[in-house]
Amino acid sequence: MKILSKLLFLLTFLFSFTFAAEIATIDSVTKDTATPKTAEIGVPKKQAVWIKLEGDVDPAMYEFCARAIGEALDKKPDYIVFEINTFGGRLDAAFDLVDTIMAVKGAETIALVKKKAISAGSLIALACKRLYMLEATTIGDCAPIVQGGDGTPQIVGEKIQSPLRAKFRNLAQRNGYPELLASSFVTPELEVLELTTKLDKGTATERDTTLIIEGKKFAVLDSAEKKFWGSPKILVKEGELLTMTDKEAEELGFSKGTFKSREDFETKLAIERKSEVETNTGEKIAGAIAAISGLLLILGFGALYIEFKTPGFGMFGIIGIILIGIVFFGQFAPQLDGYFPVILLIAGVILFLVEIFVMPGTFLFGIGGIACMIIALIMSVDTTNIPEYVPEAVETTFDATPWLFGLFFVLSSAAIALIFPVAASKYLIPLLPEGWTPMLKTDMESAVSPTEDVKTVSIGAIGVAKTFLRPVGQASFTMPDGSTKLFDVQTHGEIIEAGQRVKVESVQEGHIWVALENSELGSRS
Repeated sequence: MKILSKLLFLLTFLFSFTFAAEIATIDSVTKDTATPKTAEIGVPKKQAVWIKLEGDVDPAMYEFCARAIGEALDKKPDYIVFEINTFGGRLDAAFDLVDTIMAVKGAETIALVKKKAISAGSLIALACKRLYMLEATTIGDCAPIVQGGDGTPQIVGEKIQSPLRAKFRNLAQRNGYPELLASSFVTPELEVLELTTKLDKGTATERDTTLIIEGKKFAVLDSAEKKFWGSPKILVKEGELLTMTDKEAEELGFSKGTFKSREDFETKLAIERKSEVETNTGEKIAGAIAAISGLLLILGFGALYIEFKTPGFGMFGIIGIILIGIVFFGQFAPQLDGYFPVILLIAGVILFLVEIFVMPGTFLFGIGGIACMIIALIMSVDTTNIPEYVPEAVETTFDATPWLFGLFFVLSSAAIALIFPVAASKYLIPLLPEGWTPMLKTDMESAVSPTEDVKTVSIGAIGVAKTFLRPVGQASFTMPDGSTKLFDVQTHGEIIEAGQRVKVESVQEGHIWVALENSELGSRS
């Protein structure tokens, strides 16, 4: 019996030990798996790339957006966020932009209305998979308009509205937006009603059901159906276009949420890593040109008109060609980013040559050429290669110090570049042997002007222009003794071709003022 009791005790001890071990094992497994469950409940952190779409919707915005999407996809983000703030713009550019956004794969496209997404801006917003809005923002009103004969905007006809409505329906079907309400962005004749009724009244499953219907379809319902639905709520009145605030857009099923700031939006979507695609120099230039293109065209054609009304070809013709050329250049500026220093350098040289050989004495083209070359030099400087002159071992809390030393380096280099040529031309080049120096060694004190003293010409004298007077040039006059002399002359803005007869109008302070012999100005002198 004693042996049997000991065996029972031993078996009981082993059983209790094994059971305790199993409990401990189960408990440890439960504690180990608790952390993964918590991690699954938490929202994983996301990466987003921001693309700002602000200003007029035009080809420049499309070019920027297409490039930005390509750069964003290279980063393999979870979201591509389009921050929209626009009153709209060109319909063709909007269609191209929408097609580009809809073709994005590998990242979810999100629209965040910063201030407004009006007209083409609303089309771009609905092209994204999800739409969010900041507080006090608006979206809608996408009726295509043109300028009428009296200058007032007019909504275009069905020829344009029909494909635009189809585009909105396509976006609504693709991204889950209310289809009928999306169509009311475009068509003012469309009345949209909301019908609400209760199903299973008086039961535990009682619920509201809502139907959004066109006003014309509600009007043809029979009395029993109208009684079933009750009085409708007008969402969009006939003759109006749907334009919504942030709260209305959320209530009607367009917006997924409204936020106070961009930071709140990023917190809600668990965006931890973010970056932004900036506009490059070419896109900035294209946008600036597009903003004033109308003014440039008016001034350009105006200058050409003045040129056609004056003899020869002069300054107004060149200005007109340049202004119109700038407008067309703006269409290709985004593709030329990186080549602007070379383009400006070539333009500067051309303007300088125009000043020397075509329009001497005007200074306008000379100053423009120098400005272009200076800007080209500044743009070609790589700031990353500027020495900072800050030892690595030296700790400093003043972040601007490297830039101050860099600025000192640039200014010192500029001073040396200015002083060295002057000193070399004065002290070194004259020491070169005859035939090797490009400088004239003739004593300037003994040099004489090829033109005569203005005191020898009288008012009313008739001469011939030897060069183009634009307005400065040279003309020859016959003296009382029968000899012919050459003089520096100028006109009061009138352009006179070489070979035309001129008449001296006045001689003042060493200047000879002339006009055409048969002009009204010349006849009054």
